[in-house]
Amino acid sequence: MTTLFVDRKGLRLAVDGAALAFYDQDERKGTIPLKSLERVCIRGDLEMNASVLGKMGEEGVGVIILSGRKKEPVLFMPSLRVDAQRRLAQYEASKQEEFCLQQSKKWVTQKLTEQLTVLTNLEENYPEHRLSIKHGVESLQLAIENTQKVIDKMSLRGIEGASAARYFGTWSKVLPPYWQFNGRTKRPPLDPLNATMSLCYTLLHFELVREIHLIGLDPFIGVYHEAEYSRESLACDLVEPLRPLCDAWIIELFQRKELRVDYFTMFSDACMMGKAGRALFYQLYDDQAKQWRPKMRQLCRDFLQSLRQFSTEKNAFDYVEQMILE
Repeated sequence: MTTLFVDRKGLRLAVDGAALAFYDQDERKGTIPLKSLERVCIRGDLEMNASVLGKMGEEGVGVIILSGRKKEPVLFMPSLRVDAQRRLAQYEASKQEEFCLQQSKKWVTQKLTEQLTVLTNLEENYPEHRLSIKHGVESLQLAIENTQKVIDKMSLRGIEGASAARYFGTWSKVLPPYWQFNGRTKRPPLDPLNATMSLCYTLLHFELVREIHLIGLDPFIGVYHEAEYSRESLACDLVEPLRPLCDAWIIELFQRKELRVDYFTMFSDACMMGKAGRALFYQLYDDQAKQWRPKMRQLCRDFLQSLRQFSTEKNAFDYVEQMILE
């Protein structure tokens, strides 16, 4: 069973017996047996009629339609034959403190390790701040060691929070003053880097919501972040190891002056990216996200494998690499 990802404008999707057929204009481009599919994810304009959706529904094939810049799933028909067992295991695992703690420690360790890389790389561009960077690196190294010793998620959050303060505190000592960065601020962001990070984290979050749907899990049931109204807690979990990748990329954007502070203005005590900056940023993000998506899929597959080990229904967690039609 696999996921078919369709990302090509102008295609027409039709049913041909027990298969899906793809046409570009009137030219037949290929077919895929319905029995091999677990779900179909459609991004972009695609022509099909109700009978195609009906046939996929009969065969138990899930359908996800993505639209808008964030590509949020706006229609989801679960592949119930598989997804029900996966989600039951996910719900049960979310109630097990030891499973949640071990999985959370893995994600936080990955995040701290990537943050360590960000600080180490700063030394190449700002050697005059070597001592400040050294202190930040040593702090994160100690945090990684202590992460393995914690016995509950509250202690883990304490380590993560203290490490974030030291990590971003090192930024404030190292990065050019005209970038106006004095520490991590979220609601509202108070400087260009914080405004860019918040936007990038949001886009990454919704990329992960999509990936979670594609593997048949519930994005609202996390293990590190508790369930909260209207929050995709599992996406919040999985985005943690990716945040430093976003951080490093944003620093590079400002270093190369692809993004500049004059693209931002203060509005009602919040720093906002202007229209010209947003147009440029979204284009740059679309290019960069191609490099991050394999990492996102790997995070999802790794979590699926952890659930497989936890569950007694091993067959429900068989997962085949996505098929891409481009």
